[in-house]
Parts: sequence; structure tokens; C-alpha cells
Amino acid sequence: MSQVSEIRTLQEIDDEAGNLRASLEEAERRLKGSEELSAARERFAAADGELADARKEQRRIEGEVDVLTSKIAPEEKRLYDGSVRNPKELTNIQHEVEILKGHRSKLEDQDLEVMARLEAAESEHADAQKGLVRAEARWEAERAALAQETRRLAGAIASADAKRESQKARVVPRHLAVYEDVRRRRGGIAVARVAGGNCGGCRVGIPEAVRKRAFDPDQLAQCPNCERILYVG
Repeated sequence: MSQVSEIRTLQEIDDEAGNLRASLEEAERRLKGSEELSAARERFAAADGELADARKEQRRIEGEVDVLTSKIAPEEKRLYDGSVRNPKELTNIQHEVEILKGHRSKLEDQDLEVMARLEAAESEHADAQKGLVRAEARWEAERAALAQETRRLAGAIASADAKRESQKARVVPRHLAVYEDVRRRRGGIAVARVAGGNCGGCRVGIPEAVRKRAFDPDQLAQCPNCERILYVG
């Protein structure tokens, strides 16, 4: 096989290895966590916090209602059991009872609002919990598949690296040095096809002398602009 063909084969192996490494990097990134699971956890945490707050508020209001009721009951008893006969004192008791009942009524209205909030919070909490369970199940299945895929990719990369070492031995050292240098400087692409008189890498026109040289499979013709190794075919 000609030197240009050997170099093209080396480029193909490097392209394959590069794609495999990119795929492995993506798989390893995804293994660090699931966006769906993170979102489900955040939603559940928010729902859990809202539910706890609603329950706390309900307990506070109901506690205050109980305190007011415990104050109202004995005052009403005094108001109607005949134990107090002084009209002015009776008026004061009645006024106090009305104030306490008014305060309790406002609290009871607040309690109705909190109950509605609590019902909505319980519904959201239940939905968020179900969503979290589903997300965790999907993540476990995805994680197992990703772990298997990373093992496969690691094996494929090792195989590609071994092929590269074998292929490097087929390229003349000075040609290999050119290839490695251009590949390093040109984003991993060191070989380009001559297409319509232009370099397939940079799209710049190729001089006729260079194009003719590219027809010789055992000589390295390089694009005067990007220095990529040219081939015809």
C-alpha cells in the first residue's frame, strides 16, 4: 500500500478513536447525574417544604383558636350563669367575649385558607413523590446502560489505540512526523482530499504543481495554505 494510503488509514483510525473518546466523555458526564432526576428531586424538596410550612401554619392557627376558645368558654359561663350581677361588669364581659370571638372568627377564616393551601400542597407533594420515584427508576436503568456503554467504549478505544500503534509502523518516520505535526495544529485533521482543484480542508485552490504531486501515492503533497497532506481519489 502507498504511503499516502497508509497515512489515510492512520487518519481514519485517529478519527474513529476521537469519536469513541468523545462518546466516552459524554457517557461519563451523563453518569455523574440525571437532569431529570435532579429536577424531580428539586420539585419534591420544594413540595415537601411547602407541605411542612402549611402544616405548621395550620397547627399555629388551630392552637390560637383553641386558646381563644378556652378563654371564651368561662367568660360566657359567667355571662349567663347569674354569678355576675353588676351590669357594668356584665357589659365588660360581653364586650370582651365579642372581641375574643371576633379574633377567633378571623383566625377561623385564615384556617380555611390554610386548609385549601394544605390540600394543594398535599396534592403537589404526592405528585412530586410519584415523579421522583419514576425518575429514580429511569435513572437506575439509564445508569446501568451507561456503565455498560462506558465499558464497551473503553474497550473500543483500547482496540483503536492498538490499531494505531500497528498502523504507525507502516508509515515512514519522516512522513509520520509531518502527519503528527499537522494533525496537532489542524484540529486533528491532517489529511484532505483534492476536490475540484481545491484543498478539501481549507477550500483554497491548489497550484498545479502541487496537484500533480498529489497524484504520486508515495510522495507527500501538502496544501500550501493549511499544510494538510493531500490525496486524489
